[in-house]
Amino acid sequence: MLKKNSFYKKFIRLLLSITKRIESFFNFFHENFSKKKKNYQKIFQTIDKRIYFGIAIIFISIISFFSLPGLYDKDKIRAQIENQILKKYNLEVKLDHSLRYGILPRPHFFSENTIINYKSGEIAQSNNTRIPIFIKNFFFSNNIIIKDLNFKKTDFKVNSSNFDFFIKLLNNNKSKQKINFFDSKLFYLNKNEDVIFLTDIKTLNYLNLENSLQKLNSKFNIFTIPISFDVNHNIVEKKILTELDSHQLRLNIINDSNYNNKKLDGQLDITLINKNIEIYYSLKKNSLKFNTNDNKVIGDINIKPFFLSSDLEISRIDLKKIFKDNSIFENLINSEILNNKNLNGKINFIIKDVEGINFLDEVKFNILLEEGDIFINNLKTTFKESVIVNMDEVQLIIDNNKLTFAGYVNLNFIDAMEFYAHYQLNRVDRKNIKKINFGFFFNLDDKFIEINNLKVDGKTNQNLEKFINSFNSDKENVFNKIVIRNTIKSFFKNF
Repeated sequence: MLKKNSFYKKFIRLLLSITKRIESFFNFFHENFSKKKKNYQKIFQTIDKRIYFGIAIIFISIISFFSLPGLYDKDKIRAQIENQILKKYNLEVKLDHSLRYGILPRPHFFSENTIINYKSGEIAQSNNTRIPIFIKNFFFSNNIIIKDLNFKKTDFKVNSSNFDFFIKLLNNNKSKQKINFFDSKLFYLNKNEDVIFLTDIKTLNYLNLENSLQKLNSKFNIFTIPISFDVNHNIVEKKILTELDSHQLRLNIINDSNYNNKKLDGQLDITLINKNIEIYYSLKKNSLKFNTNDNKVIGDINIKPFFLSSDLEISRIDLKKIFKDNSIFENLINSEILNNKNLNGKINFIIKDVEGINFLDEVKFNILLEEGDIFINNLKTTFKESVIVNMDEVQLIIDNNKLTFAGYVNLNFIDAMEFYAHYQLNRVDRKNIKKINFGFFFNLDDKFIEINNLKVDGKTNQNLEKFINSFNSDKENVFNKIVIRNTIKSFFKNF
């Protein structure tokens, strides 16, 4: 009874306030126009007071009707909306306690601090959440029905354990309404809760259509590169069509797949700078097999337990682009995605040509992924048919967010004189040697190499030790060709 009286008093106060405002508006309108334009006085005098009163009543009724949700108990409304969002969208949210109601541009509730939870933890926080509602049930506070979800300025904090949130949101949405995210950010964290990279999300829109078609449309930036990503999932026909496009990278990837209870088959159509490659794949039970149309990439992935086996043949590679600051390779390694303890595999590479190094034969090596560790083994190439280069047991180490390669190099000289001629060594410095071995630490971030255990034909001496100490203390950029040439000349001169 007390609640009804409280509601009645609030409604009367609202009605009186609206009536006073309408009356003052018409008084102001009448007084100003009667003073400035006398010709309108006759028109105003002919207006039937009954029509005036009827319009006022209609206007008051409409405003009062649309204002009803603002009078409801905010705690009950908040709990009701949170339950509806969970049932309709399978999305767990916690709305701000200062939940507000607004009429324009259409009736909605507004929350300034909305928490989105996933897997018993917070995954996002939205600073501007608008929830439109249907107008047909305004007289009953227990029957408020939400229409769409609009999140703006949302900060996502995700890692490898909860990144599937975005996929689950698409597949578990039971509503025919939209879920929209605007002007948001995604922070990807490592296991130490440090931010690995940041992505600006312009739009991220989910829609479940009546013909069992689930859609996802998004536009975002990765390393300042604009990218669009769209997904169409037809539940009835069991088809998934995805497209990733970047005009800046001149990259377009289309994935067309079909699935049933036994397997998933699909085709990846990748276009990069007017070059096209098609990858066919088939997932059956715990095995994923894939190959390109030219068979330069062939692979097999065993999922439980996970093991990747693949052969890749690459026509040309640019080391400067791979090792430059904030490159895709550097950010991938620093993200520690490949350091997952459950990730194991072996990838065999054949690189036909290295950009800027015309005197190397094809490069062969394999990458081993072993329970969180990454190794480069059996790297082999030939320098101008004069030196066989072997690198083995090279490990990728991340320490203090810096990437280091540590391993061993073996140089076997087939024709030492050809090698000396290439670097224009003085004849007095040309030695008849067969083999050089050394260990190294290559700091990718600072672009320098430290050498240790340097031996020539299995031996070392004081001059070599002095050379190593001097070289390591200088820490010069190893990507500079002049530095490399001068270092090689200095080494043979000291030896």
